[in-house]
Parts: sequence; C-alpha cells; structure tokens
Amino acid sequence: MDYSKNELLVLLYLYKRKSANMTEISEYICAPLNTATGVVGRLEKKNMVERLRGSEDRRVVNIVLTPAALAFIAEEKELFGFYFRELYNALTDEEKGCALNIINKVMTVLKKGKSGENPPVEAAKRVKRINIE
Repeated sequence: MDYSKNELLVLLYLYKRKSANMTEISEYICAPLNTATGVVGRLEKKNMVERLRGSEDRRVVNIVLTPAALAFIAEEKELFGFYFRELYNALTDEEKGCALNIINKVMTVLKKGKSGENPPVEAAKRVKRINIE
C-alpha cells in the first residue's frame, strides 16, 4: 500500500461517515488544518477522494470517497478477513481464549487513556450555518 497513516485514517473516517468537511477530518486525525488539507490533496491526486461544493453555499466543501476508494476499501477488507480467518483457524481453543483476554485488556487500557479514568462522553458537535442573502 502506498498510503501514509493519516491518509488511511482519512479513508477509514470517510468510509464510516460518508462525507466530512476539512475541520472534521483535521480533528479526527489530530493534525492542524493545513496538514489535513495536504493529506486530502494527496488522496485527491490518487483519485481516492473528491471535494464537493455545497449547492446552497459554495464555500462549504465536503470530502467524499470516490468509487475507486470504495473498491480499494472493499478489497482490503476482504484481504483482512481472509487473514483473520486463517489465523483464527490456526489457533487452538485455549489460544483463542488467551487472545481474547489480551484484546479485552488492551481495549480497557486504551479506553482509560493517560488519566486512568474513563473519558467523559462528549456532546455531538454542531456546525453553525450562516445564511447569506
């Protein structure tokens, strides 16, 4: 694969959300807006995303996946599924139980974060629309 970590994160985010603006992408990849713009620009050159301007307000730009990106993601999901099934079939029942316990512990630690506490649930962010006459 010829994609950086940030490019893959953007592709996965858009796959889940279907569409996002640059601010949302920037916040998701924890990078400044100019970095996110560069990442989206590289993905656009690779024909993986496209920028769509809003019909009511041309200043609003949404980033969406192209059909090529959807095909790429489907292909990678299939490949990941194949290797996951192969690995699963190679493990004994005892090894599967141990692996599940380890994964659960890792998920618990990651959810707690640096503070050692469960993070608070954030309210959904809203975009304020300004109508221009």
